[in-house]
Amino acid sequence: MLLWRILIGIPIIAAVSLLCWLDASCTIPGTWLMPFYLVATYFLCSEILELLNGAGLHPRHSTVYIGTFWVMIMCWLSCYKTMPHIQEEGWDVAAKACLLTLIAMAAGVIIAFLGEMARFKSPGGNTINLAGAVFAVTYVGLLSCFMIMLRIAYGIGAVLSLVIVTKLCDVGAYIIGRLFGRHKLVPGLSPGKTIEGAVGGIAFAILGAWLTIDVILPYVLERKTDTSFLGLIVFGVAVGLTGGLGDLAESLIKRDVGCKDSGRIVPGFGGFLDIFDSLLLAAPVAFGLWAFGLIR
Repeated sequence: MLLWRILIGIPIIAAVSLLCWLDASCTIPGTWLMPFYLVATYFLCSEILELLNGAGLHPRHSTVYIGTFWVMIMCWLSCYKTMPHIQEEGWDVAAKACLLTLIAMAAGVIIAFLGEMARFKSPGGNTINLAGAVFAVTYVGLLSCFMIMLRIAYGIGAVLSLVIVTKLCDVGAYIIGRLFGRHKLVPGLSPGKTIEGAVGGIAFAILGAWLTIDVILPYVLERKTDTSFLGLIVFGVAVGLTGGLGDLAESLIKRDVGCKDSGRIVPGFGGFLDIFDSLLLAAPVAFGLWAFGLIR
């Protein structure tokens, strides 16, 4: 398992780093990253649909795909038109982009309703399937919007801060847990996770926050950041904790349906959802901390 993670993880990191570099050099933010993430979203939707099927929910697949892509693309378009000016014009311009994203999410819910209406034949199962569709669009689509907003409003460095902190938290929890783990954290959800590993993960997350904000960001932005040491700690702890919570959230779904991994498409990791689960829940927290000036 560890060998596979190393062999597959290195090319993934190299590819994502290349995409980030290419995207940072483009005048339109998301030129490279958005197509990549839309492809990843297709697999995220297919995996969450498979998990929902295992729980006895059978939302219409087309409504989940259409609703999720609609929300994300509308978020990208609205943010591209407004959020690059957030630094100069303040939160009024950002509020407009967020409002348009919420309207797109409302349209996604309507799409889910229309999908169930179109296939209704007799009572039984439609309401629960509708709930599954709305959950999938919210979990994959709406939470992904915070990564899109992070990229457009605050640049590629902000995206790196999210990815590096959450993934270093995962690495730290795995290493420290394997070496020193004795006390189970939540054995019912994830038997392999330990309290010692969680503490190690948070320590690695703080290291990731320092590495990103004090080392990488000054290189990317070509200027020093004005973030306090306390701000680095808060960012590392908050993003690391919610990233770990995202991992447990996916474990909750998998345990409920009796599935070990969300998929088998990525050797050593499982599925796309096993890779993105921590990012999905940590993204709103990272965006909020950037938006309210903790990182600058």
